[in-house]
Amino acid sequence: MAANTDLTVDGRKFDPAAISEDSHAFNAKLIDLMAQGPKWYEVGAEKYRQMRAAGETPFPKATFLDSAEDFTIPSRDAGRSIPCRILKPQHGGKPKALFMHIHGGGWVLQDEKSQDPTLQDTANKTGTLVISVGYRLAPEDAFPAGPNDCYDAAEWLVDNSESKFGVPMAFLGGESAGGHLSMLVVLHLLQHQQQKYADFQFKGLLLHYGCYSMLWTPRVHTFRKGKQGSLILDQDLMDHFIEVFLPGKTEEEKKDPSISPLYADFEALRSKLPPALFTCGTEDCLLDDTMFMSTKWLMAGGEGVVKIIPGAPHGYIMFPRTIKGSGSEEGLTAVEEFISSKLGDAHNGK
Repeated sequence: MAANTDLTVDGRKFDPAAISEDSHAFNAKLIDLMAQGPKWYEVGAEKYRQMRAAGETPFPKATFLDSAEDFTIPSRDAGRSIPCRILKPQHGGKPKALFMHIHGGGWVLQDEKSQDPTLQDTANKTGTLVISVGYRLAPEDAFPAGPNDCYDAAEWLVDNSESKFGVPMAFLGGESAGGHLSMLVVLHLLQHQQQKYADFQFKGLLLHYGCYSMLWTPRVHTFRKGKQGSLILDQDLMDHFIEVFLPGKTEEEKKDPSISPLYADFEALRSKLPPALFTCGTEDCLLDDTMFMSTKWLMAGGEGVVKIIPGAPHGYIMFPRTIKGSGSEEGLTAVEEFISSKLGDAHNGK
């Protein structure tokens, strides 16, 4: 008689044979593109941001939508505020809930305006009002500046979302560094000394290819080992991001859950964890982070939906969903279905 297992993983999703020819071709183009421009640390963070804004890096500059609005949230620091971006559903109906979005970029690049088209599409298809947070970036503002901005924004939205926007904050999430910061925000609120924050309940988290340990998981070390070219993100880039985000931190300090949420005591939060959607592509050096974190989430009794996209690279969900082989269509559909299910919608978000 075969033994029963308490945990299952569909190994077929991770088999290189599951990667489509479209994905192979898409990734080959990305590798070629990455070779055509400097790495951010070779020219400096500020210069690279200027180059990206001018369309002088391998990837296109950000597209700003007229439908988006700028506003600010108060900071804990006197004399400054936190820039944010609002994207409202454009179908004319009242928003159903608020989604707090935290952008990626290795804690160094991008801002609250970097993803207007993708976030507007999500707002339109799910009926959510999206607020993207422009937290401070390294190296100018190293840890804990960026996380503190995200904590301040989350607390303000817990307090003011319904009075300011007419809907409660219900969803939180982001990509890469934004996934990391989103997980820190959840832990911050759940363990808050003020009960109104500790009792706050999200309807769902949207966590895309997050980095949950600042001590690299095995996949970071082995990804594309022996192969030529960089596919969006690799250990070299990760090392340089961490050097400026966590300057001077020892390995022991990096294990602190306020830095590496993978090391948090999730068992102490049993029955408190909100539902979470975890997504990642198999061609991503942070794949282990998603697998480890989602498993810990499930072990602590949290509801977890894990979506693995064969062949999708790091950052896949930010590409236009019409690009074959990127995995974006599959990932964004999962987002829409997850949000709609948590809002009790009969449709699937399309």
